[in-house]
Amino acid sequence: MVKKICIIVLFLFAAKPFFGQGFKFGVFFNPAITWLKSDVQDIKPQNAHPGFDFGMSVNYFFAQNYAFATGVSLFNTSGTLKYENGATFKVKNGEPKNLEQGENIKFRIQYVKIPIGLKFKTHRIGRMIYSANLGFDPMIRTTQRADFKEEKKIDLDKEIKFFNMGWHFGGIAAYSLGGEAAVYGGLAFMNTFTDITQHSRDKISSGNVMLRIGVLF
Repeated sequence: MVKKICIIVLFLFAAKPFFGQGFKFGVFFNPAITWLKSDVQDIKPQNAHPGFDFGMSVNYFFAQNYAFATGVSLFNTSGTLKYENGATFKVKNGEPKNLEQGENIKFRIQYVKIPIGLKFKTHRIGRMIYSANLGFDPMIRTTQRADFKEEKKIDLDKEIKFFNMGWHFGGIAAYSLGGEAAVYGGLAFMNTFTDITQHSRDKISSGNVMLRIGVLF
């Protein structure tokens, strides 16, 4: 999957001259703090964990300071939950795993994320340009693993839904390197609002705070 993302990025940068002047591209690596949330009392959120989001951005400027923003990235998120009443999870090519009462499980999930949103930027101030964006995050699950009490990185069998949806809001400060090139840093928050797991009696969602680091071309 990482190789496919890299091929897509290289292809789009090579094809940049054919897209026209309204298109701007970038690459990024966003370290993140991620956690899971539950809407029922007997499933309690525990620790937050590090994650990351890396890939490429594509902005189409339909006006001088306004753009449609999209791209493609590989998003790794995780979180720990305590199941007060226990639970049973299907395991790929194995017997189901029983979680005892009060035990924790750490989910490790990877998605391909294709954000859809809007970007608003200022005029250049010296060498700086400031911008904000907001939008939605359709995500397709690629891997689903979990850490149990005595076993780590167990491949779950369709326990995590194939599709997830979130929303995001964030801002960056970009420093011009001359021409169209710039480096940037910033912060973003992303929250999912669809149920991550297949269990129907609860709704599990995730929260993510990201440090945004990238290059614009």
